[in-house]
Amino acid sequence: MNHNDIEIYFDLSASNNLTKLIEVPIGELNLPTGRIIAGDPFFLAEGKPFVKAVTPGKYPVVLYIREVEPEHYRIAFAKIKFNTETATQWLLAVSEDMDIDELQKLEEDDFFGFAVDAGLACFLDEQTNVLYQQKINELHTNTEKSYYDDILADEFESYSSQNQYSSLDGDWNNHFPDPQSDLNVMMFASGWGDGLYPAYWGLNHHKEIVELTIDFMVESIAQ
Repeated sequence: MNHNDIEIYFDLSASNNLTKLIEVPIGELNLPTGRIIAGDPFFLAEGKPFVKAVTPGKYPVVLYIREVEPEHYRIAFAKIKFNTETATQWLLAVSEDMDIDELQKLEEDDFFGFAVDAGLACFLDEQTNVLYQQKINELHTNTEKSYYDDILADEFESYSSQNQYSSLDGDWNNHFPDPQSDLNVMMFASGWGDGLYPAYWGLNHHKEIVELTIDFMVESIAQ
């Protein structure tokens, strides 16, 4: 058995009721290879893409935000939308570094996801991650600067802090590791912060991919 043989379906129809959430488009993600990585933007040095790939191109990224208390907002879902269709079933997004034996042992309501340790998650292409890691290594090798404090913090604030559903520091960012390139990383706050979060391929009735969704499980925690 290989990773391509792993198909674990979930019923997210209840938690994925987007009518109760605030939709915020945050920009387009460039996917030159169509091989997508999702994870904590500071722990991607060994990041592996999902086994399934999409047609290369640029696709909109949309956040779905929940008001958990009056004027207190948290990102519940982050989605890459590959077309305008609505997903009707969800398939666990399996990456090349996930343990097949562990995946086969998953029981109902269990999931396999990526770890967040910096309160942030992101989407990026496999090709972009090579450039991104190069820029991080260059900064850390040549200076004592912090990639977040000295580069990303101002970007987050500039890009999203003025949005009424964002914190004052900014909760999402469209980061270009090299300003001369159109390769980008879409970053966003990870729900309630650090934790383990699953990603799912959203499929239509014909089992064609229409979206890739990270579920930050804000609804279940908020309840």
